[in-house]
Amino acid sequence: MTEPIYSWLYVQQGVDAVKAAMGQRMEAEAGCSLLEHVALYQLHHNGGRLQMSELVELLDVSPSGVTRLIERLVKRGWVVREQPADNRRLVYAVLTDEGEEACVGTTARVYRASLAEEFTELLNDRDLADLRRIGRKLMEGHGRWDVKRFAPSEPSEQ
Repeated sequence: MTEPIYSWLYVQQGVDAVKAAMGQRMEAEAGCSLLEHVALYQLHHNGGRLQMSELVELLDVSPSGVTRLIERLVKRGWVVREQPADNRRLVYAVLTDEGEEACVGTTARVYRASLAEEFTELLNDRDLADLRRIGRKLMEGHGRWDVKRFAPSEPSEQ
């Protein structure tokens, strides 16, 4: 029996390698970071508007990290911040038309191509199914499974 630490390290380092390669390609070809694209994607698939606290949870980034991320997206014109007049404690990130275009246009095209090249093409169908099953099992075990993290078309596999 192999030590669990090796399983953990292989998964962690494998994910890090894929994210690094995808991030480099996103920067070079789409002019945005991988995290910026994922934020746009989450906004797009959640009605175009999320509370900053929801983005913290969905992106698994610190509150200050999300604030900096949204600042960059605001500067690009892809997102605006909104605060309800009746509750100034809430802050929403809202996808603009330009952000929507970026999300479904160039950044999406580059994201899909890099995901295929750096991840999907290296695995077979069984590998991919196993990863979905294991990933969901880990998220459920830590109380982190939430269909909101995925596109509405994500297979439920329930």
